[in-house]
Amino acid sequence: MVRSEVKDLMTADLFDQLAAGGPIRMPVAIVVAHPDDETIGAGGTLARFLDLTLIHVTDGASEDPVELRRLGFPTRESYIAARKQELDLALTAACVSPTRRLCYGIPDRQTTDRLDEIVGRLVVDFMSVDAVITHPYEGGHLDHDACARACHLARSRLLELTGRAPTCLEFSSYYHVDGYVRTGSFWPAPESAELEITLAASAARRRDLAFRCFTSQSGNMRYFSVLTECFRRRPDYDFGQEPPPVHWARGHR
Repeated sequence: MVRSEVKDLMTADLFDQLAAGGPIRMPVAIVVAHPDDETIGAGGTLARFLDLTLIHVTDGASEDPVELRRLGFPTRESYIAARKQELDLALTAACVSPTRRLCYGIPDRQTTDRLDEIVGRLVVDFMSVDAVITHPYEGGHLDHDACARACHLARSRLLELTGRAPTCLEFSSYYHVDGYVRTGSFWPAPESAELEITLAASAARRRDLAFRCFTSQSGNMRYFSVLTECFRRRPDYDFGQEPPPVHWARGHR
């Protein structure tokens, strides 16, 4: 059984800075699975980060030719190019200029098989940040869960190597429960403080404009609000178990 044991060692508190509003000057990494996850999770807030490392673990494209054709793309390369262009437009619409922008180039749904590679790269990239924001471990998408676990493992390894590790927060995404998909909220974790930000009109407008840039993902984006964004301190997940909603659902059959 793997337990999360990394302690937040940094004195600056990103959670409180998010709650306070205004610019955030501390170096922060946003680690997401796919192009568009950063916008779904924090599209109206991203412009507040003045020293942002934006990390996409996958390029968003499957290696399955049947799925690519279903989406209307003849090749994996054409889909990668389309999603990158959408991301470029969305970041511009959201007024976001990352200090560093990285893509590890893992194909969609292959993160679990390449977890060690992802963790090794995150260890290096986390050395220059004080805080990390990533997906919750909620069973919504296997790549999301892999990101949550990889960030935990990278922080653990970095703590062992250097004696310090960045704090870790989460943005809300989606999860499945009782046959429904819940968006824009977290699976309950009472021990972890949550923050719901009601976006100012200008921030909501930026988020909406960024959403509209992801034309290949419009079927999914319409399920998320452009008015609020939710963050929380990372719960003490047991990564040796299935994600909490999945574990709960199997116990209630």
